[in-house]
Amino acid sequence: MTDPAHKAEDVQTVMITGAAAGIGAGVAAGFANLGANLVLADIDEEELASLDNNLTARGVDVLASRTDVTSAAGLKALVNAAVERFSGIDVLVVAAGGFSGSKTIEEVSDEEWEAGVALNLSSAFKTARAVVPVMKRARAGRIIMISSASGRMPTNVAAGVCYYAASKAGLLGLTRVLAIELGPYGVTVNAVAPGTTYTERVAKFRSLETFDRIAETVPLGRISTVEEQVGPILFLASPPARYITGATLDVNGGRLML
Repeated sequence: MTDPAHKAEDVQTVMITGAAAGIGAGVAAGFANLGANLVLADIDEEELASLDNNLTARGVDVLASRTDVTSAAGLKALVNAAVERFSGIDVLVVAAGGFSGSKTIEEVSDEEWEAGVALNLSSAFKTARAVVPVMKRARAGRIIMISSASGRMPTNVAAGVCYYAASKAGLLGLTRVLAIELGPYGVTVNAVAPGTTYTERVAKFRSLETFDRIAETVPLGRISTVEEQVGPILFLASPPARYITGATLDVNGGRLML
């Protein structure tokens, strides 16, 4: 069902990184339901193609590209292609990121640290840098960064790994600086900090027992679904959110209360 707060003309073209699975794929489906054109980027070519086919079959206009979001050149090429095809980018959702299990700082190599920061923080900087000129010219736009509760308040049951928490915290700083820089151009920049969310990718390295332990720390007594993260993201791209910028929405079932 279409959200009455959104209309197809309100969100014309949405670019999503990390779009092939998890929250990114959920966001793509959510915007597709609102009639948006989609620009989808992910490194997983097979999953991206599957999503592309599913959305295209529903009549959604999709530009899907296997893109290494740590590559400035690759991101610039995708943005140029999006502008050529859709004449602009109205919303950017930076959902690329992740980690693959818990490690102590002594177990993390220099290479793992650098790769983790590149994926979870530097890629957001590079993606925003590529898209910002398009939005500044239009004097309008919405940028939504997907951070994490781990970047707000890590816990011993859901901390993950040091590079992930550090990068996701850095993402909140980037969000605030960009909100100040881009406010005069009519561009809002906000973040969503999800609590632990069940996705197939996360389930590959977290057991059901671990999910249960995490749920015990959440006042609502359970972990999040992807759909429960998508709603707040769509809200930040909607007309009612036009006066919100530099904010972080904590969507964690009450695990963090500020």
